[in-house]
Amino acid sequence: MDMDFDDIRDMSIEESIELLNSKRKTADFQRKEIEKIMKAIETANNRVEEVCEIEKEEKEEDIEIDEDIDFEEEANYYFNEFEKLKEYDKESIEEILPPINYYNYERIVCRIIAKLSREIKYINEMIIATSSKQELELLKEDVITINDKRNTLKQMIQERYTEKTEERITNTLIFVPMNNNSEKFRVEDEIKDIPGEERYKFIELFDSIKDGTFKNMRRFANNDKLDGLVEVRGDQVRVAFIRLSKSCYAIISMFMKKQQNDNGYRKALKNKYSEYKNMEEIIKGKIKEEDYILKNKEFEEKLYEELSKNSIKGEAK
Repeated sequence: MDMDFDDIRDMSIEESIELLNSKRKTADFQRKEIEKIMKAIETANNRVEEVCEIEKEEKEEDIEIDEDIDFEEEANYYFNEFEKLKEYDKESIEEILPPINYYNYERIVCRIIAKLSREIKYINEMIIATSSKQELELLKEDVITINDKRNTLKQMIQERYTEKTEERITNTLIFVPMNNNSEKFRVEDEIKDIPGEERYKFIELFDSIKDGTFKNMRRFANNDKLDGLVEVRGDQVRVAFIRLSKSCYAIISMFMKKQQNDNGYRKALKNKYSEYKNMEEIIKGKIKEEDYILKNKEFEEKLYEELSKNSIKGEAK
């Protein structure tokens, strides 16, 4: 029976059962689905890399094993956000996915697609096992709905390779104040504790948040007091932040991390994050104001000037 799986909406229940039964016999369903996706992308652009099957993880000597988040946890985070959506149009999905030029973007989208394929496989088995015509109709609708979600993601990952390379993302940095009553940004106080010859290293981290590449990004996992907090990392330097909107990121803290297991910095970070959470709704309201955005951009320019002083080479490595 020569039919494409994605045409299931045009089939009768009997044809669906026959097709799904044949698909059930196919070994390694998930791998085959991802290979189909990648072949379609290669047709559109010969420069597509095999991002779904090759997983390389960089390790840094100063990363704590119990805190470091691996790709599986990152992918699960985005899948859970995907499952919370009420609408699955492209715009809604873009809101919860990382920026399109984030280095793990393809792998994350492919992993969500694979999870959806696994759901379809599970429903297929239920269809084969049931003899209820009413239940068959409901299960068939589930397959169609999940497949529509999957096709939207396939389209998004294919469009990533057809977009013009000169179109670049520019995120906005929002600097968190010391408290609700302060006009002073927290990083103004923190930079005083950072040696002048080390400050230039932070430029690359801030730039990676602005362009959406997020250098050595780590999400704080298994820690309720830091839930939602993310950091980018360089050579002993860290910037902790959280996403406010699709293109705005709140800078919680910038700091040096000098020890393999530094409980002191973690405790301080928890306190700063807790203080931020008390201001979060106010900050989210302010990012809609043009004057507030302008104020942060003006401070950003001054911060970059300060970070550039006493640089060993005058620029971030």
